Amino acid sequence: MGQFKVKRGYNLPLEGSPEGKLVVVPQPKQVAVQATDFRNLRPQMKVEPGDHVKIGSVLFTDKKQPDVKFLAPAAGKVNDVVRGDRRRILRVVIDVETSNESVEFPRYTDTQIKTLERAQVINALVEGGMWPALRQRPFSNIADLDKSPKAIFISGLDTAPLAADPNFYMKELKADFQTGVLALQRLTGGKVHLTTAPDNNDSFKEITGVEHHTITGPHPAGNISVQVYYIDRLHSGEVIWYISPFDTARIGQLLKNGRYPNETIVAITGAPIEKRHYIKTLAGAPMASFLPQNLSDNVHRILSGTILSGTHASLEGFIGFYDHTVTAIPEVLKKRFLGWMDPGFNLPSYGSTFLSSLFKNKKFVQNTDLNGDERAFVATGNYEKVMPMDILPVNLAKAVLIEDVELMEQLGILEVAPEDFALCTYVCPSKIEFGEIIEHGLTLIEKEG
Repeated sequence: MGQFKVKRGYNLPLEGSPEGKLVVVPQPKQVAVQATDFRNLRPQMKVEPGDHVKIGSVLFTDKKQPDVKFLAPAAGKVNDVVRGDRRRILRVVIDVETSNESVEFPRYTDTQIKTLERAQVINALVEGGMWPALRQRPFSNIADLDKSPKAIFISGLDTAPLAADPNFYMKELKADFQTGVLALQRLTGGKVHLTTAPDNNDSFKEITGVEHHTITGPHPAGNISVQVYYIDRLHSGEVIWYISPFDTARIGQLLKNGRYPNETIVAITGAPIEKRHYIKTLAGAPMASFLPQNLSDNVHRILSGTILSGTHASLEGFIGFYDHTVTAIPEVLKKRFLGWMDPGFNLPSYGSTFLSSLFKNKKFVQNTDLNGDERAFVATGNYEKVMPMDILPVNLAKAVLIEDVELMEQLGILEVAPEDFALCTYVCPSKIEFGEIIEHGLTLIEKEG
């Protein structure tokens, strides 16, 4: 068991955390599976508008890995296949019916799972639609069927601001989680690492078959990149896989019940929402089916995910495949008059720009105001203070901008993901979008092979 303490990072002091209460909401009228949730996915459609599908019916596959299937989370009729620029497939929308008719998959006991060959487990997860839950580093793509990871990581804590607490929403899923771990053990010749907070791990401390670790410290201590860096650092030519605790439990549900697990648990967060709690709904449910009616896209920004790395979804959007947090923040409708003269008693600030920095325990309402436009890099030293790995954010970003692949790799780009640089963007006085730069660098390396 490893005990790790992250010293560099930052916890945003924000209002809007969810209450520890789970509410089951009514079944939504529509659900969607979004191809955009999966990095570098090239969908091959298997259904058309008007087709009837069951829970677990194949909607599309991946052209790069044709065996990887994406399944319907509800029974009903395909309403639309939404396309974007160059006819790129964005999402498949299903009108939900009440029949709950489901495709049946093989069922296994825990004892049987322990005797399965690796290929048998892979086939069960591929056919049952749970393979996309496994992602791979470098690059954060869906796990490569033809590769064997040196280890599999499960992060049992999420340190992002206002994020859902895995220890809470996994309370009733311990048995399913344990079954999922048994399956993950069959996929690697290495270890399955489970990382939790030392004082908030009741849902995980009795799990067997994993290497237990505890980690403390500010965000991004809960990010997979940070945990891999501290526990089993990636070296050239190696890959690791990672998966969320909830998806691990879904794997257990699939194998035990023989049905595609189509429910999810999401935390509704953000200061504009009065009743903030956890909800249980169908995977891919629309935001409007569970968010309060007083929210408006003109006044609020709705994010599928957390405030630092979530996706702008709007009320007409849907829950992302990997997301367990939905965040609402106020939209800035007009600039503050002489804002540069504002003492900023109620404005969050990493440094001492505003007088709010004098109130160490005060929490703030974060809005969408950037407080300025993009400009040249300023060497403040703040970037390194919020980066817990020995990586130089500015040097790496500049290497990407000049597209020097060799230098990027030397500076550690293959060990990180865009989400690891969200705090660099937040504290940046130049308003540089570090995440976009890192994503460009990773894409460039992939293209060059």
